[in-house]
Amino acid sequence: MVSRSQQVPLSRRALTELREELEYLRTTRRREIAETIRDAWESELDKDFDVAVPFEGAKEDQAFVEGRIAAIEQLLSQAVVLDEDAARRSETVTVGSVVVLRHDDGRETQYQVVSAAESDPAAGRLSLESPVGASLIGRRAGDTVKVRTPSGLKNLTISALR
Repeated sequence: MVSRSQQVPLSRRALTELREELEYLRTTRRREIAETIRDAWESELDKDFDVAVPFEGAKEDQAFVEGRIAAIEQLLSQAVVLDEDAARRSETVTVGSVVVLRHDDGRETQYQVVSAAESDPAAGRLSLESPVGASLIGRRAGDTVKVRTPSGLKNLTISALR
């Protein structure tokens, strides 16, 4: 979890998605879980069967949702919107930069360097706290970085900043 005083850089897209998720959890999801808990409880009173499984499941869902709400609220309280245009104009890799990497085998991949809060490598968003992301910060197009990954040492060349 992020410390209270640490700012978290987020893209406008990530900020919007988090706000939408928070609204959904606070309104729709909380109501759905409350109804499930009420229905399970009323079933216990009306019938002679064990309500523990649906009731306990709903209580677990409620705990998860309340934890997620708290996490999003903390993240939003620390959020700083990235200036993605400035990151794209920069000659060095910064948070928000879009980087094209050439691997030893010649293939290229493109990533946007983002905070850990919005990291999703499969979607092309690489955490600045990951080994690759951290090694790219401050580098320029044409630089080669050596990165220790779970699959071994990798040489990656920054072929472009976009």
